[in-house]
Amino acid sequence: MKIEKQTYINIFMLLILILLGSCNKVGENAITSMKIEDPVRHYSPIMQGIKQSISVKVTNTGSEPLLLKNVMPSCGCTIAKFPEHAIAPGNDAAIELEYDSNKNTGYTAIYTTITANVHEKAQTVFFDINVVPNSHYTKDYEEINFENTSGRKDVRQQINNVTHIKTYTVN
Repeated sequence: MKIEKQTYINIFMLLILILLGSCNKVGENAITSMKIEDPVRHYSPIMQGIKQSISVKVTNTGSEPLLLKNVMPSCGCTIAKFPEHAIAPGNDAAIELEYDSNKNTGYTAIYTTITANVHEKAQTVFFDINVVPNSHYTKDYEEINFENTSGRKDVRQQINNVTHIKTYTVN
């Protein structure tokens, strides 16, 4: 009876090894490839405070499932949402970026790094946009200068220490 029990254990272990050996590599060990549609983009100017929605199409061009591990914009003004499920070979998915121009004015350039189970480990999406301040209110020179100097005690002290210069008139 000991021989029969050991035989069953050996057969069971052999079946487990066969099943595990026939499985495809999935997850971080599986390497595939991806294609990003329009990785460099230039957008029209927007007014400050407007949000710009950006959709980036990612296609799995390899033979293994594509797993997007992380999507990291270079600025806190951009929020990224990406699929957490595996993308089957030949299929595509969208990465949604939302840029908030509330705290920016002028030319803004944002790099977004995408890490996945691909040979390159990371790929980049770039977009730039010009943020225009509201035309109904633009600070003049005095307001900008006051904001720049209002918190500095040394400038205020210099202004308070200025002596009045006497003027003389000649007849």
